This record gives sequence, C-alpha cells and structure tokens, in this order.
Amino acid sequence: MDPLKGIERAFTTHVGPDAVERLMATVTPLPVILIAGDQLTGKSTQARMLAGHYSGVCRSVGGLFREAAARRGISVAEQARRLLTERGIDVEIDYATCEWIGGAGLDGSMAVIEGRQPGWLGGFMSSLGKENMARLYFHCSRREQVLRFLKRELGEDACRLARDTLPPGEPETLEVLCEAVTALKLEGAADAAAQLRDNTHRDEDDRQRYLELYGFDYRDTDGYDLVVDTDGKGPGEVRDEILQRLAQLAPLWATL
Repeated sequence: MDPLKGIERAFTTHVGPDAVERLMATVTPLPVILIAGDQLTGKSTQARMLAGHYSGVCRSVGGLFREAAARRGISVAEQARRLLTERGIDVEIDYATCEWIGGAGLDGSMAVIEGRQPGWLGGFMSSLGKENMARLYFHCSRREQVLRFLKRELGEDACRLARDTLPPGEPETLEVLCEAVTALKLEGAADAAAQLRDNTHRDEDDRQRYLELYGFDYRDTDGYDLVVDTDGKGPGEVRDEILQRLAQLAPLWATL
C-alpha cells in the first residue's frame, strides 16, 4: 500500500469526505520539528528542550491519546486494548496530529511535535503543501531503554545497579533483559519487568496497526530527515547534536 494513499483513504473514511481539503486549509508557514520513535528513546525530553531553545511550543501526541480516553470515560490502558480491534479513534488522533503539523492553533516561532509516528504523517502534510519541516527518528538500544525505564520507575540507585548487573551488549530480545531485571535484588523488580513487557507489546501493536491501516512502518527511516541515536548520551549532548545537524539540514534552523 502506498502510505500517502493509505493515509488519505483512512482520513476520508473515518473523518469525512472533505478531510483532506480541511487539512490543506490548516497549512501555515510555521516551522515544525517532528520527533518519532519507540518509548524511552528520549522523545519527550528533547521535544521540550528544542521547543525551549527555539522559543516555540511543544505538543505530544500522547496527550491527544489521553484526552480521547477521557472523553470516552475509559482508561488509557483500556483504550489501547480497544485499538487492537476498533478503528476510528486512532485515525481521529492522527488527523488531529496532522492539523498540528499544518500549524492549526499553534502560536510561537515554531512547534515541536513528538509521538510514535508523526514523521510519516508529516510526509503526508508535505504532499499537501506544508513546508519548513524537519522529521526526526529517535532510537536507542534495548538495554538503554531498560535502564531509562528503571531510573524512571525505581530511581537512580536501581538504574546504577542494573547498569552494573545486566548483560552487556544488545540482547536478541527484550525478554532476555526482562528476565534479567526480574532477577535483580530490587524491590519492585518483577513489576518493572512486567511493565517493560507491556511497553514492548504496545510498541509492536502500534507498529502493526500503522502497517495495516496506512501502509508504513514507523521504524522505516526512509520517512525521516534525520535519524538520532540517543544511546548512552545525556539530554544536553543529544540536543546539541540535533541543533548542529538541523543547521546543516536547512538554513532555516540556524536562523530561528
């Protein structure tokens, strides 16, 4: 399936026959940076930092997801489960993301939008005339994702213990690391491992859903202008690398 045709068909079916024309009306010259990638790759942190650097606004597709669940009176987890079999609400969220990409309702000198896959949606908006856009894909190793998760959920001491204890290198599957996390002598380690499995399943479920619905794999780096490896790097180091590469990508990002 051609992703551009797949996106157009889904929007027309689930949003309305005039969906594409309405999106065209949202297009403004507002510069936007789109950050995509799996969970725990640093998307949210960098979105905030880049928006601050450029004095712009920051938007999260996850926020749209949570708002949609609240409107339906269900939990985020329940909505995620329903998306495995239901169509419509996910397309509406992606459509709202495209409206942001166009510039609708966004003030400031620029905008940074982060989520699982706004980069490919940005390609669709580019086909409708949107300019001044940079599409970034973030990735890091499974081991680094686990360390970041443990730091967030169990604290810095748990992260340090895991860094010294978990098997070095990149495992064949995240399940290998989950088993190693369970074996850590940490309170809450088993629960953390279970949450890691759930996170991984959601990533794979989302990936499959986008493939079936639109015809693109959000991990396919052909859909991005820059691929950013955040493995083993601090937030400031990643930000500086992005700023340097953006300035090389187009003069716009050096002049904002």
